[in-house]
Amino acid sequence: MTPHPAFLSPFETAVADAPASDAASAKKKKTKGALRLRIDGEWYDCTGWAKAHPGGSLFITLMDGCDATDVFYALHSYGPNGDDLAARRLAMLPRCDGPEEEEEEEEEEGGREIAAPSIVRNPNHTIETKPGNADANFATLRKKFEDEGWFARDPLKEASVLCQVLGLYALGWFLAWTHPILASLSLGLGMQQAGWLAHDYIHGRGKWCTMMRGFGSLTNGFSTEWWQHKHNMHHSFTNIDGRDGDIKLEPLYYLQDPKVTGRNDNPGLRKWQHWYGYPLYAATYALWRRHSMASAIARRDKKELTLLGIHYAWLFLCLPWQVAVSSVLIGGFLVGSLVTATHQTEEIMFEQGGEFVDIQFRSTREADVKGLEAWLWGGMDTQLVHHLFPTMPRYRHHEARPVIRKWAEEHGYDFRISSSWEILSKNFNHLKELAHI
Repeated sequence: MTPHPAFLSPFETAVADAPASDAASAKKKKTKGALRLRIDGEWYDCTGWAKAHPGGSLFITLMDGCDATDVFYALHSYGPNGDDLAARRLAMLPRCDGPEEEEEEEEEEGGREIAAPSIVRNPNHTIETKPGNADANFATLRKKFEDEGWFARDPLKEASVLCQVLGLYALGWFLAWTHPILASLSLGLGMQQAGWLAHDYIHGRGKWCTMMRGFGSLTNGFSTEWWQHKHNMHHSFTNIDGRDGDIKLEPLYYLQDPKVTGRNDNPGLRKWQHWYGYPLYAATYALWRRHSMASAIARRDKKELTLLGIHYAWLFLCLPWQVAVSSVLIGGFLVGSLVTATHQTEEIMFEQGGEFVDIQFRSTREADVKGLEAWLWGGMDTQLVHHLFPTMPRYRHHEARPVIRKWAEEHGYDFRISSSWEILSKNFNHLKELAHI
């Protein structure tokens, strides 16, 4: 695997390089001339649609030849979760034969067999398997949540969380010139909570979430399009090396042995990573802002650039620069130290294909927190619930957790949950262990 050139690539628009075996596979697929996904048992020809796909063409390319049913329903609007735009677009795509039917046709014509996709558990061990299949039992659970209205937005709760965020911003702004420390803390908390809220709006479906899609741009200087592309890759390929940019943190953090990943090592820096790791998360928002602006400029997105311009005008013209910078660092630390905590020490995979639901359970841990602590986590404490049902409003996650936990026990999945102290300690010890390999 060749090293990715981007600096701190989890915050970059690009995805880590794919393993060499994938490159060969992609070349074969290209010669076939079609990109095909299976959803609800139907094969769709996505070749013409790939470039127009709002989530980017890379996702469709990487899912070519696989069952994308559970991923589709997790991330897209299909009706019961607030809108049906994606479902209507899907219905218009041409149907086609899947790899199995095509293989049978080629065998009848005397052609060679097509190699089945594979799952790679580590770079030196490959086992054959079929493309990732939709989980029929999970579909039943999803239908239960749909029928019971779990995806519906509650206007009072929506107003409550929005007022909390705006209140923290207003308080910080009011105190900025007289009590800069208190102002920085208030704005930093506001920026953290605005990040969680923008996250919920972009995942959400329906008129309200569509109207609020630019909230993160206006409050935190984040590009909606940049973040959505990066984050949907994380949701679709959670903890899969070469797919999920959130686990490729080199050269500043090493979550895996460089001998396993094949990427460049920096032993002199790595040996200190457990000490500088958490403080460095303060740079999270600064990095996201940089990549957001670069993405908006590259796309010449006038609407997004306008929102970003308004944000920066407020940040540096209406606040003392010390308060502006401090609040960005505080907000970044509060988000960065939590946003990846529930994934980093879970299983990291080298899979090309595989079952979506199984991957989520293997890669994600929940945090057992309550009260103010839960408020600070902003929905990241119910990370597994969120990964299984991203379009479900985050204020419904805690009620959904016991339902999903019971379902997991009945169907043989490991529902992982720990206290926040255990999770953060586990992350620190993991960085420390890899610092001394």
